[in-house]
Amino acid sequence: MSSHHIVRENQEPALFIADPHCLQEGYLHQLLEWSPTIITLAQHYEHLQSLQIKVDVLLAKEEVSGMDLEEHLQVVSYGDSSPTAALFTYLHSKNNYAVNILTNDEQISPYIPFLSDFTIIFLNDGGKHLLVRKYEKWLPKGFVLGIAGVEDITDLENLDAISDGKFTVRADGFVRITEQPHYFRITEEL
Repeated sequence: MSSHHIVRENQEPALFIADPHCLQEGYLHQLLEWSPTIITLAQHYEHLQSLQIKVDVLLAKEEVSGMDLEEHLQVVSYGDSSPTAALFTYLHSKNNYAVNILTNDEQISPYIPFLSDFTIIFLNDGGKHLLVRKYEKWLPKGFVLGIAGVEDITDLENLDAISDGKFTVRADGFVRITEQPHYFRITEEL
């Protein structure tokens, strides 16, 4: 895609860097090319600054002091609540309902309260992890998907099981998993 495309505010998913070490820098810089709103935890701010990554929003448990904060930086204090709740409250206030989260912690349960309103994708060196109730995407033959969180899915189109929770695409074309009663995690290779 050429560089003359205009990206409107909140058109791209926000990027929440919960763990700056879980994704190779090359992939991280690809995510940054679209200038997403970058959100991180206070403990990662100085590291991201050293990588020359401009953070837009800092989630802090308590008042931030002793740090050289950039002028534009918005600090969101979450006190006794969780950083997850603060993240989604902030995103909701900005009408941004999609977020990529850099983390090695791919637990679904903390995010279930937000899944009906937000598109949430985890990214790390293990792949791109989508939290969904159904899945449909064109993929090439041989592409490997991981499926976790729903053990009784039987209606898999264009997929063959290769091991526990791992599937390969049978032929170039659409892969479909019909809507399930609960959210599950699909892992795509990066």
